[in-house]
Amino acid sequence: MAQLMLHRDVLKIFGKLPAKVQKKVYELTRKFEEDSTQASIHLEHLSPMTRDPKIRSARVGDDYRAIVIAPDLGDVFLLVYIDHHDEAYAWCKNKSFEAHIATGTLQIFDIEETSAIAGELRTSPQYQEHYALDKVSDEELFLAGVPDALIPAVRAARSDDAFVQLADYLPKEAAQVLIGIISGMSLNDALNEMLGVEGDSDKPQSAGDFSHLTTAANIDLVLIEGEEHLREILSEDIEEWRIFLHPYQRKLVEWQTKGPMKINGAAGTGKTVALMHRAAYLAKDLTGTQEKVLVTTFTTNLSVTIKSLLEKLAPEAIANVEVTNLHTLARTICQRIHWNGKIAEQADIETIWNTVLASKVPDGFSREFITSEYSDVIAPMGIDTEEDYLTAVRSKRPRISRKQRKELWRVFIRFNQELRKRNMLTFDGIIHQARLAVEQGKFDCFRHVLVDELQDFGLEALKLIAAVSPIKEEFSDPLCVVGDGHQRVYNKTPVALSRAGINVRGRSRRLKINYRTTEEIRQYAHNLLTGLEVDDLDGGIVNTQADQSIMKGATPVIQPCSSDEEAAAAIVAWAKGLLNAGLGTHEICFTPHNKAVVTDLEAANIRTHELKAREIDTGQEEPGIRYGTRQRIKGLEFKAVALILTQNDVESIERFTNYVAATRAREHLLVIDLRNSQT
Repeated sequence: MAQLMLHRDVLKIFGKLPAKVQKKVYELTRKFEEDSTQASIHLEHLSPMTRDPKIRSARVGDDYRAIVIAPDLGDVFLLVYIDHHDEAYAWCKNKSFEAHIATGTLQIFDIEETSAIAGELRTSPQYQEHYALDKVSDEELFLAGVPDALIPAVRAARSDDAFVQLADYLPKEAAQVLIGIISGMSLNDALNEMLGVEGDSDKPQSAGDFSHLTTAANIDLVLIEGEEHLREILSEDIEEWRIFLHPYQRKLVEWQTKGPMKINGAAGTGKTVALMHRAAYLAKDLTGTQEKVLVTTFTTNLSVTIKSLLEKLAPEAIANVEVTNLHTLARTICQRIHWNGKIAEQADIETIWNTVLASKVPDGFSREFITSEYSDVIAPMGIDTEEDYLTAVRSKRPRISRKQRKELWRVFIRFNQELRKRNMLTFDGIIHQARLAVEQGKFDCFRHVLVDELQDFGLEALKLIAAVSPIKEEFSDPLCVVGDGHQRVYNKTPVALSRAGINVRGRSRRLKINYRTTEEIRQYAHNLLTGLEVDDLDGGIVNTQADQSIMKGATPVIQPCSSDEEAAAAIVAWAKGLLNAGLGTHEICFTPHNKAVVTDLEAANIRTHELKAREIDTGQEEPGIRYGTRQRIKGLEFKAVALILTQNDVESIERFTNYVAATRAREHLLVIDLRNSQT
């Protein structure tokens, strides 16, 4: 029986088609399911009108045609495009549709267009006598995913700028692998890092053999399993990430490990998407059991968002998934052992420090140093003995002697005593107590544990995560940790996983393809961190070699302003332009909160909507330009973001926070620079 696969491009245009045409598409699917050879489908050959003889058209209305690619081998057909009769035929006229024999991916390319751009490159002034791709043979270019017909075009690119121009005309997977090679990777490393291609993966026998595509990891195709499945896929509220995964993401989702695994990658590379798909993948095997998958994050907002999205992604498995943030997890464990105290608020902590520091304190130490030593070292590392403090690794903290540590420890003892008097714990303190409870067998472990925002977990938090996961039991797939050192906005001190007993050696992978932001925005965001050392979450330095965005767009607009009023005027003008261009108010965000901007937007009859803690963003259901703290918009994305830089944005933590905010923008980024203002 014939099978029909849907290309991502159909999903993008389906909502714009007339209702009658949409109905015909559903009918086409049903007929394919019943009998693909029936005459009513009207599958017509377009050869010799088209270059590729596999192209067929199906009537889906008086003036609309669906472009279907028929296989030379097998019974898998591809629905790749729908448009008016003439436009549909023009779209496919010079295109080739091939399964690449080496990589197994479906490729769509236009030889004439690619040859034309290559001709321009051969006469461009960007020519370099020696270029990175010279070290790669034609055979290796083919193994990298370049169709034989396009190898001469690749040879025409003699500089990075020229290759960037050409890349849009190459099959996207081939372009990604070549960028890896240009960045210094070997062919095998580039194939593995960019595509997750294994040497023994299923490969087609010929360019027209589509029989493997239903099981191959291809970012742009999904198998249609009946008319109802198609209706679900094409519904207006379904997000692409729920349907399509990059081959390398799919590999990580289904990777079976005998120990903990780590996924890192810069903002926009789909780490959280991979984590959610992996959670759903693991949970499905637990259906009908008492075992649970734990998904935990550092912030409440992201845990709320992930829970909402998982309910859509895997409703049949969500009963076996518990989604919570770190502090709620710790509080739940402590309540299970009948702790009924209070989490100390900042005001409580200040009061206790006033009491403790009213008596004699060690000479030569300021209040700021003492309190930060406690909050950055003692609490997050779970230090509760003098010996532990004397031997603690205080990364990136001022050096102090053993004698000074002893003197400071007496101060910290008094602080902890005052906490106990009030039956209080700090946030880090409750994590410590929760970890002890789990290690003492007072709380059952989860079958699988997945952690997002790893970069913000301190040592004690990591020890808790290790304790609630079945690492010691040596179960399969016990723990998956996901994060990005570029987005370290809470925990200032990097902590190697190994210090918490989490060994990911040989099970650490990095996502390099950015799906959210344009390349121009990605580069601007990374430049915000120039000069800062970014860790790989396990004691090393992150390797950003071959990181890339799949989208190109406008260069971010940098606008210096001398006052809040001037900044507000600039953002209002920018927002009006975007709204006139067709964006919805819910697709635009500015950060951080600025009263003048809110006032001016409202005065211009443009609604605003504040993003608040513990609330999901409901999207188009709630109109209004979004605004909130830079931390609050972490985990969200918008088509357009206005980022306000202030005079305070000089510390490393603020620069990391600005990186997070800038990478929330998908297409448009406005940077308001108030750093030289006098207000």
